[in-house]
Amino acid sequence: MFYLFSLFFFGVAPLLQSYDNSKLWYYRPLLEEEYFFTNILVIFIIILYKIIYNFFRKTIQRPRLERKLNSFKVPDKVTFINSLLLIALSLLAFFIVFASNNFNIVPMLVRGGELVADAMRDVEVDESPTKWLIVNNFVRPISIMCFLYYGVTKEKNKVVFAILGILALFTCFPSAVPRFAAAAMYIPVLLILFSFVRKKNVFSLIFVGGLLFLFPFLNIFRNFGDENTEKFKLDFKMFTEAHFDSYQNFALLISNDLITYGKQLLGVFLFWVPRSVWPDKPLGTGAFTAEKLNFFFSNVAANYFAEGYVNFGYIGIILFLIFIAYQTALIDKAYWETERKITGDFFSVLYTVSLGFLFFILRGDMLSSVAYLFGFIFAAIFVYKITTFRIKN
Repeated sequence: MFYLFSLFFFGVAPLLQSYDNSKLWYYRPLLEEEYFFTNILVIFIIILYKIIYNFFRKTIQRPRLERKLNSFKVPDKVTFINSLLLIALSLLAFFIVFASNNFNIVPMLVRGGELVADAMRDVEVDESPTKWLIVNNFVRPISIMCFLYYGVTKEKNKVVFAILGILALFTCFPSAVPRFAAAAMYIPVLLILFSFVRKKNVFSLIFVGGLLFLFPFLNIFRNFGDENTEKFKLDFKMFTEAHFDSYQNFALLISNDLITYGKQLLGVFLFWVPRSVWPDKPLGTGAFTAEKLNFFFSNVAANYFAEGYVNFGYIGIILFLIFIAYQTALIDKAYWETERKITGDFFSVLYTVSLGFLFFILRGDMLSSVAYLFGFIFAAIFVYKITTFRIKN
């Protein structure tokens, strides 16, 4: 996943942006020397990641980690009571998300635009950030985790499987959630349910196809129904647009020497603290960059290595690089270097969820990606613990 991210966000996008002389967020285009320096830095990052990852992959000890991860087992056959429990949890998640959208089906299917605005025009919407954080990051994924839990069981009842699938689809409809969340939810579905996707290079090809085809298609639903909604078309122009602003923002952060000496990282660690309690809570690094450079839009990307730089300068890039190389080597070793079958293994669900989030974390920014990651992981473990507790009892 690291190399797929690097290919598109550090390779294809900046190459096409340099040829097009792209100017994102009404800021100036990158200078030639900025492209040159950032490219050298990116090459250094990729080479060093490869070296550190291989070192950790060979030296990490497995036994203690394996015992913990291998404890995430799912029985071959889920009892009738536990099947009802999974359906009840999924139905509860659907109902909470439906209620948070004021029992209107349109926002459950479409992310934004005039169609959603018309549907919600006469409705008082609760804009509480804490409420939406809990609903979107924790409650919503519960339905798809119930579906995946049942999906890794050996013996499945087709009716139960279909009910859980339908509830998961409508609770987490791909066009109604951010694109990274759709990836984090549906990459596990592909990998768990379709064995051919797990074959060598097949997943990479499917991921590339999704980035080239589904990524621009899902973007339509951000402003669905608007007169100026982007039309779906297959070309490489999207790589020169703000969808792929990660490289330029990284280069501008460095050239403007924006360093906060750990303040941004503190905001990531304490993402769960509401701004009402901590008024000076740091903005996400994307919004911080936009504010400092006077972009006209604040929801911009700040990739993982930009996070390292904005916290501790070039030392921060190296520290962040070591951390992610260690974490990916650890999880990969635990997953791939043991005899592991998808059936009955809930760790496979956690691993495949982490793949989508690795891409999101690399793109950034960390404040939002880490908040979403913890929400999804908590939802998965919540479903596992509730259902397993019931089975044991």
